[in-house]
Amino acid sequence: MKILTTSITILLLFWNSLASDAHNSLQEDKNSYDILFYQLDLNVSDSSTYIAGAASIIVKSLIPSPEHIHLDFSVLLVTDSVWINGLPVSFIHASDVLQVNISNVVAVGDVVHVKVFYHGLGKNYETSGIYNRYSSSWNKHITWTLSEPFSAFNWFPCKQELTDKADSVYIFLSTDNDLKAGSNGLLTAEVPLPGNRVRYEWKSKFPIAYYLISFTISDYLDYSFYVKQPEGSDSILIQNYLYNDSNYLEQNKANVDKTADLIRLYSDLMGPYPFANEKYGHCVAPFSGGMEHQTMTTIVNFSFLLVAHELAHQWFGDYVTCSTWQDIWINEGFASYAEYLADQYLLSQSDADKWMNQCHDFVKSIPGGSVFVPENMEQNEGRIFDSRLTYKKGAAIIHMIRQEVGNDSIFFDVLTSFITKYKNGNVSGLDFRDHLEDKTGEDFTQFFDQWYIGEGYPRHSIRWEQRNDTLYISSLQTVSSTTPFFNVLLEFRVKRDDKDTLITFRQTANFNQWQMFMPEKVNSILPDPNQWLLIDLSDINVLPEPINDSGFMIIPNPASENITIELDNPIGKYSLVLTNAEGKIMLVRESTSQSEEIRVGPYPPGMYFIIIRSPRYSRHSKFVIN
Repeated sequence: MKILTTSITILLLFWNSLASDAHNSLQEDKNSYDILFYQLDLNVSDSSTYIAGAASIIVKSLIPSPEHIHLDFSVLLVTDSVWINGLPVSFIHASDVLQVNISNVVAVGDVVHVKVFYHGLGKNYETSGIYNRYSSSWNKHITWTLSEPFSAFNWFPCKQELTDKADSVYIFLSTDNDLKAGSNGLLTAEVPLPGNRVRYEWKSKFPIAYYLISFTISDYLDYSFYVKQPEGSDSILIQNYLYNDSNYLEQNKANVDKTADLIRLYSDLMGPYPFANEKYGHCVAPFSGGMEHQTMTTIVNFSFLLVAHELAHQWFGDYVTCSTWQDIWINEGFASYAEYLADQYLLSQSDADKWMNQCHDFVKSIPGGSVFVPENMEQNEGRIFDSRLTYKKGAAIIHMIRQEVGNDSIFFDVLTSFITKYKNGNVSGLDFRDHLEDKTGEDFTQFFDQWYIGEGYPRHSIRWEQRNDTLYISSLQTVSSTTPFFNVLLEFRVKRDDKDTLITFRQTANFNQWQMFMPEKVNSILPDPNQWLLIDLSDINVLPEPINDSGFMIIPNPASENITIELDNPIGKYSLVLTNAEGKIMLVRESTSQSEEIRVGPYPPGMYFIIIRSPRYSRHSKFVIN
């Protein structure tokens, strides 16, 4: 038994080594060519995931004399034959990879035409790439594809690399002539075929990422209309494939029509609709949510914010696409923030505030997590599409960037110029940071380190009091997770009898105290009244007159090993906080004692602060460690 176990272990190590070598070799081979064009010519049905036909792929060689072209392709689909430049060639189809052998000499820059004939019943479960379901509500069968992030290979041979967009794509779909098949680009022809069949020929001339190529097929009604663009440009076709039932159109028409308002809004805020020369549209399918397939979103229903989110992806996600799945924020964070913009501009500020409040609450429901996807989680679909971090926290930090910029004209110019600069390409979150800095002249390194790469959010304990003609506000920041400090702009609404005033201070350390001339009586203050910040502000207190103007002493001062905090009078339960000169919190202790001893020997020499706070008391004093 021991010998058998050892043998199995050795065999497993051998196969793991082979698999690792194969993966590295595959990646090298995939880096040896550039995808220029896909043409899918497929027989499809609304009642099954079975597909049959051919994929024509034009590639450009990036190295001299490549021996193979490797394509991602599921072994559940059968490869019937492969041709290169019109001639049959040998191939190996195993481990979800199609290795096409090249027999002729190919130079750098040469274009190679690969044609793969195949057939099969694609997977039919979650993240499978191709699906078939029956809608009992509308008595329709539907087949559709959804390839994001790693499932395109389950229905056509492709190169699943985000940064290798095809320059264009044709999708020809043959089916029964009582059905309609929707896809990317423009429907250029409906070709009658024998046996009461028809071929729908869709063509898109825009660069497209592999996971955005799609089709849907069902008994659809084509409900189309046009949206006039600003400044006299040509109108945009809005083409919607809806369940072929008059009740469905009647129930959903008003919401579908709102697509026009959204396109006009986003074109104004983020630049002209990128694919105006082709179309925008929807294909309905019975799944959860929506998928922003380029120029034709697949969608479950026409709820306002779902339509708003998926449409926004045409700018952020499709026209400009994340470079890696670690930077999925480029896609989902901006599309999520577009929901807020849709509420703000097309509904009301109250609706937008409600959206942002729910967003903040959701993010704060768990203390940790970064917007940027860690490298070891880059292949984890659940982490990539984490609704709390990628979507909601991603949107929240864009809202804070808008506050930091402080001028909507500049903020939206950042968005439009970013789209223009990187159109049809791929970008990272740090590319957006660099562009933001170029357009504003401000340094956002700390912001991205704290909010994009870092984890968690800050908690602020606010105390304020008015003494004579001066308003004092102090803010003690602690954090929910590993990021030790968040530099934020704290806005306060100061309420007086005759007027309200907005004032802003920057939190530059874990503890800050500010003061300003305020001769009129202050009734209350409200931190972050416009909900700019992803912070916890649950601890806000006004300070009445201190008990006998109570203070405290630090003995000895300077100190080397220990200090004793002596309060003049008892103040009940309080928090004792030790910070260094930069405001970084070194120690927090809860106490009710009038005397507290703290060991300071382990801390480096320098200036420090002791802060003592309770709902009715806030004082701080400095001391020195020798």
